[in-house]
Amino acid sequence: MPIETNFQYRNQLIQRRIDMDLLNRSIPGIVIYAILWPIIIFPVGFHLEHWDISWRFMIALAGVSFLRWVQRQLTQLWYPYHRRSWLIFFATSSFVQALLWGSLFILAIHDPRFEPIRFVIVLAIGGMASGAMSALNPRLWVSVTNVCLILSPGIYASFFLVENYSQGILITIYLAYLVMLSRRSNKEYLRAFRIESQLESQRKELERINKIDPLTSIFNRGHFNTAFEFQWNAGIRSQQEQSLLMIDVDNFKLINDQHGHLFGDECLIYVANSISSAAKRKTDLIARFGGEEFAVLLSDTSLDEAHQLAETIRVEIESKPFVFDGIELVVTVSIGVASFIPSAGINSIQLVDNADKALYLAKEQGRNCVRSYLVNPSSG
Repeated sequence: MPIETNFQYRNQLIQRRIDMDLLNRSIPGIVIYAILWPIIIFPVGFHLEHWDISWRFMIALAGVSFLRWVQRQLTQLWYPYHRRSWLIFFATSSFVQALLWGSLFILAIHDPRFEPIRFVIVLAIGGMASGAMSALNPRLWVSVTNVCLILSPGIYASFFLVENYSQGILITIYLAYLVMLSRRSNKEYLRAFRIESQLESQRKELERINKIDPLTSIFNRGHFNTAFEFQWNAGIRSQQEQSLLMIDVDNFKLINDQHGHLFGDECLIYVANSISSAAKRKTDLIARFGGEEFAVLLSDTSLDEAHQLAETIRVEIESKPFVFDGIELVVTVSIGVASFIPSAGINSIQLVDNADKALYLAKEQGRNCVRSYLVNPSSG
């Protein structure tokens, strides 16, 4: 994957994570915004004296909460294809709900009808503004806009409608405090998010390193053992034939003794690359089994198909002389092939044993050849 494409993909994952945090953290607000108004008006009978305005706000707040709930249910279908419209809808519905409570703030301060519930509304709005600041801080602009829409109408009403300047100043100070707190919370959130992302990247890199042979850059024995057991168990369920190639570099000790260990290392890299170029399926597992020995695990592959691939690998390595540091050398390999269908009660190690026996047979019969070993494991 090109570096620029990889960066864009990673950035998309980060933005998605932030947006999903924003959605999940806003869930309590969806419920609270809808039920808080009835909780305020029903105990004191406000809805009985002023049913018109009471029900208008109740329906409006509940309706917006319902739309936000619907958005949450549709997020898995909506977000991956239209992130921008999803975010616009989220922000707009949140802002509308905040503006509705901001309107109630004006009425509570200015309208005499709201005298019995004025204190409770002011208290509730102060708490909601604080909660919105905290819940929405993954997106600073959403958080700040929401808080401003809730509190700014109260500032306007205090200064220009009732001329209660001390009250207006207090609300203004509270708004400024929440905005500064929003900025700080957002920075802390992003810092924690970056640290978490870095730790996750480091964890994945460590996992990758633990799976890879440092010399040949193919999988190592440890990962092979884990993947082999997983694939074996999958084969038991699917009853798909599993095949294994055991590959050994012929006369490798002699190569090391005559040309040095550096030459030998480069030779192993050459063999690993040749195997990788031949075994191209995504399901093919290529690993350095140990020393100059390699393993290729093939799922859903018959013995004949595995034998053909082994022969392709052998010819690929032999036909292209290995050249390093001005020295040209014809490298050959011996390959053992084994295959059978896994079944419960049979140890997976039998497939490795059979492939080892086939490899031993190939070496006994002159090296630079492919030999197969087929035994019904249940009979052994």
